[in-house]
Amino acid sequence: MFAYIQIIDSQNKVSYGYVNFAFSNDVLSITTLKGMKHSPVIKIPISQISDISEDNYYSWNRIKFTYNKEQYSFIYSGFGEFDYLKEHLMQSILA
Repeated sequence: MFAYIQIIDSQNKVSYGYVNFAFSNDVLSITTLKGMKHSPVIKIPISQISDISEDNYYSWNRIKFTYNKEQYSFIYSGFGEFDYLKEHLMQSILA
């Protein structure tokens, strides 16, 4: 799946841009595209995600969570990515 993401670290430094993401074996893999300062692939064990929330950001759906003292915000304008991320996060957390 393809999404726009914003990552805020513990020192309030912000990285943002487009990414590809997928779930496999209870791990969220985020592959950054050109321009982001993070490593090319971020692997996040679902069990280590906390503070999940959902809201709207300028009429776009947004899911936010915390992992390793960083806040991840996925922002969507449509095309089903929001539901895909939400369903997989909830399935893993409730399992």
